[in-house]
Amino acid sequence: MRVKVRYTADERSRLSDLAQVRIRTAGGLEVPLNSVAELTHAPGYATINRADGMRRVTVSAAVDSSRANANEIFAELNRSFFPHLIHTYPGVRVAQQGEQKKMREAFTPLGIGYPMALLGIFVVIATMFRSYLQPFVIMFTVPFGIIGAIIGHLLMGYDLSMMSAFGMVALTGVVVNDAIVMVERINENLAEGMPFFEAIIAGGARRFRAVFLTTVSTMGGLAPLILETDFQARFLIPMALALAAGVAFATALTLVMIPSLLAILNDLRRVVRRWKTGQWPSREAVEPAAGRRIGDPVASSMPGQAPSSAASHLNLPAKPDQEYGV
Repeated sequence: MRVKVRYTADERSRLSDLAQVRIRTAGGLEVPLNSVAELTHAPGYATINRADGMRRVTVSAAVDSSRANANEIFAELNRSFFPHLIHTYPGVRVAQQGEQKKMREAFTPLGIGYPMALLGIFVVIATMFRSYLQPFVIMFTVPFGIIGAIIGHLLMGYDLSMMSAFGMVALTGVVVNDAIVMVERINENLAEGMPFFEAIIAGGARRFRAVFLTTVSTMGGLAPLILETDFQARFLIPMALALAAGVAFATALTLVMIPSLLAILNDLRRVVRRWKTGQWPSREAVEPAAGRRIGDPVASSMPGQAPSSAASHLNLPAKPDQEYGV
């Protein structure tokens, strides 16, 4: 049986009566409340929210992106304010929700999916070129594409966001296309018996228009979205900006860096062959020619002429079981 004991209605009808409520002390005496406590007036909570049995207080704010960066604010709070708050009040737990929670939930699958996507791209390129080293040369454009995306955000005055990260992930599959077509053309030139450096120069000249037009068309298609001023479109602008800036930056490096990396890779192959055989091979002797075997016939450049062999162009012994490259 529950028994409720309280003052009479006349003794509890006014707020000032609260100061006269009797409080029993440890010695058994009863004293007025205002003699042992200081009463202050403040607005109360209309509702009390709890999570896992603990009282929860939500603190939210809207950040003016033109004056501050939300990620920098949270970094400063995590570095100085939150540790001090938890140390002062040991029972307090801090949980970052809202946009920060969405970013954590979005980036967690990317930590697994993105490396798997890179591995898939490597397998496809390695299968196509029959080489384990040329895919690394091609995928070397991926980090430079991400750098270009970051530079594009800085130039346009946008902060990196969750949509920017999604754009960088999509950028990975785009920037390798230009490098693939260039390396393929260079390999085909080598397979036709062209000297190494001439093959690189001719491959860059042959694929320059395709690479340049691909970049221009990609940037032109994304330009209307990047320049859009509507509020609803501003959420997608970071993703479009990451794609456009990353493709532009990676393309400029592809035309210069990919041929340079192929030349460096070829020199490393020559060093390895020198270490194994004791003799320096020619530059054309170690660069893979689109997966062709030495001795495979190639198309003749003269009409009516019988097909010659790759070995005759490269001055190498025609052994069917020997392959170009590593």
